[in-house]
Amino acid sequence: MNKESKKFILIIFKYFPYGGAQRDLLQLAKKLCRKNFVEIVCMDWDGTHPKEKNISVKLIESNYFFNYKRYSEFKKKVSQYIADQNNVISISFSKISGFDFYYAADSCFASKNKNFFKNLSPRYQFFHKEEYQIFNPKSKTKLLSISKKENAIYKSIYKTPDSKFIFIPPYIDKKFFIASKSKTFSINKYFKNSNKLLIFIGSGFKTKGLDRAIIAFANLPVKIRNNFNFAIFGKDNEKKYRKLITRYDLEDSIKIFHGHDNIPQLMREATALIHPARYENTGLILIEALSQNLPIITTDNCGYSSYVENDKKSIVLNSPFSQQELNFYLEKLLSKNNYLNKINAKYKQYISYQLDKKILTNI
Repeated sequence: MNKESKKFILIIFKYFPYGGAQRDLLQLAKKLCRKNFVEIVCMDWDGTHPKEKNISVKLIESNYFFNYKRYSEFKKKVSQYIADQNNVISISFSKISGFDFYYAADSCFASKNKNFFKNLSPRYQFFHKEEYQIFNPKSKTKLLSISKKENAIYKSIYKTPDSKFIFIPPYIDKKFFIASKSKTFSINKYFKNSNKLLIFIGSGFKTKGLDRAIIAFANLPVKIRNNFNFAIFGKDNEKKYRKLITRYDLEDSIKIFHGHDNIPQLMREATALIHPARYENTGLILIEALSQNLPIITTDNCGYSSYVENDKKSIVLNSPFSQQELNFYLEKLLSKNNYLNKINAKYKQYISYQLDKKILTNI
């Protein structure tokens, strides 16, 4: 059977709008469905379903209390579902083994989990086993890699051969290069005062360092802080972060939103992006911000931080992380920012989408 007549099954634990891996999955589905039938399989779906007629969504529930048990049961059910069909190509966007392709959007689990006692837990044992089964030299899974930096970590731990990695260059949606029609500050209407705008974008608040960002904003000199609103966009458990905002008495100047439908417009309204991630395989949001000439403060734990290092108005903090250093450089960034955000044409080189082509070539 030829490639065009195959069915593609894209697998992810949970789908929700604005998540990085979720955006990548949906973009791939829309590309593949032009010539193939695509089915997205997940445990939970939050959001509207794709309108394309060749894309369907299948929910496979798993009702265990512990997440690792839920994921294990989900994997078994999906594997059996695929085994009962013919001419299926499976692509997992979550780190579970046994499928044709793994989209390596997550950083190496073993490299960032080195606590001896935690490593004895059933949760660690599950994720470490799945990672080993994906990356060991005998694995049949092909690796869709988006970070050469992370590749080196996987190779050092699992001896993964270079031949298993299929590198996918960054991709920026062409909408980032279409000039905005509106000049209004749409986000400021949700704040008490109309001020300059600092933004944080990303689900997975702990991983992406939201607590660090809130503390840095709270420690700005009052004269600077009073000139800014801090808008946070992402979906995660907000309770801890709202408590932190309340502790600093900043409810009027810090707001959490679940997402934004026009990220390019938002970036053109903003003064700076803060992204002090603890771990980040790539960090596409960094390249998207650079495409809008938006100043960034981030950490070298992001795979795409090397792009930011070449931007004179942005700052990359080196490991080990220091909260005092983030506080200092955020103040420096916001106190001297006079840049006019506009489209940076040199990043148009990344509007060529290659993920679907790479998969079809490597079937």
